[in-house]
Amino acid sequence: MIKIFLLIASIKLGGSENVALSIAEHCKLARQDDFEFVIVELFPTRDAYALNKKQKLVSQNIRTITLAKTPKRMSLLPGPLRLVYFLLKEKPQIVHSHTDLPDLVLSTTLRILSFFGIKIPKIIRTIHSTQLWPTHFNLGKYTEKAFSDEWICGVSEPTLKAYNELRRKYHFPVSVHQQIINNGCIIPDRKPHPFNIDTAKINIAFCGRFEDYKGMDVLIPCIQMIYALYPGDFLFHIIGSGTFQHEIDKLANDYDTVLVYEAVPDIAAKLYDFDYLFMPSHFEGLALMSIEASFAKIPVIATFASGLKETLPHDWPLMFHKENREELMAVFEKIKNKSYDYEKLKNQAFRFVNEHFSMNKMIDTYAELYRRINE
Repeated sequence: MIKIFLLIASIKLGGSENVALSIAEHCKLARQDDFEFVIVELFPTRDAYALNKKQKLVSQNIRTITLAKTPKRMSLLPGPLRLVYFLLKEKPQIVHSHTDLPDLVLSTTLRILSFFGIKIPKIIRTIHSTQLWPTHFNLGKYTEKAFSDEWICGVSEPTLKAYNELRRKYHFPVSVHQQIINNGCIIPDRKPHPFNIDTAKINIAFCGRFEDYKGMDVLIPCIQMIYALYPGDFLFHIIGSGTFQHEIDKLANDYDTVLVYEAVPDIAAKLYDFDYLFMPSHFEGLALMSIEASFAKIPVIATFASGLKETLPHDWPLMFHKENREELMAVFEKIKNKSYDYEKLKNQAFRFVNEHFSMNKMIDTYAELYRRINE
């Protein structure tokens, strides 16, 4: 039995966290019985989504360890010592880290283990973003200095490129152990949803964190312009949470064409009544939400952002440059006028993701990697 720590920031709405949880959940479903997964989160998230996820993990006999009871930033202080404690207690053969904060905590943990001459487990790092330590240069350098020949998995070619460029920027050697493992999704079974769908209108969903990089600077003015041009044609459903919560709530108060919802568990199984998904992201690692929407046969309106454009067919007509509002308005005008072949769009996107982003392919590739590095 190979014991694996899946190290994440927190059990919360987010692409990297969902990938880690999917590895644990679907390895069990695929009867990969030679693995024992333990979800290790740095800090807790106390919302309905997190509680639902934790209950689901319990039902699947997947254990969860929370390193700190404190908020996000404060968790960085006790996190490394607590991780050392659980490594000594649980003795996992592999630690699989997902994104920057887990990498930071893991880097301090490795220094402690090395100082005391304690055996270090095999390390895998999955790179989920193309933007690595953009505002914390020294913190990124401190983190990267602790790593050398661990296994690096990029969820896309742009994420691997970003990792290599970061290492060179810090004048550190890149790991020779690298591979691309695309995020995987499943065709979701439909579940009841909480959304107030108006079938007389075109229902557009935004689902994700309310943060800069998710394109708040595009989403908010877009909704305002659409209301001015087509006040009775579109209904926007904004699902999630984040630092732009106040601005999003104000938008809903100002416009009767905007509905706001908290993060929804198992969102992929509840997208089916929407007409389109809107993703105005600045960048993505590999956009899991776009893949899930295509599996649900919901066409995606998207920017040409790195990590997002790779999830859609090469000739996808619903794409726009985020700084070009005329392109975006042209897409919405064609949607309103039914200029697109809607059935063709749905089937084209579905065929593309089914070929490139299946859950079975992701699980089989990670399982093979776990076995190989544990030999």
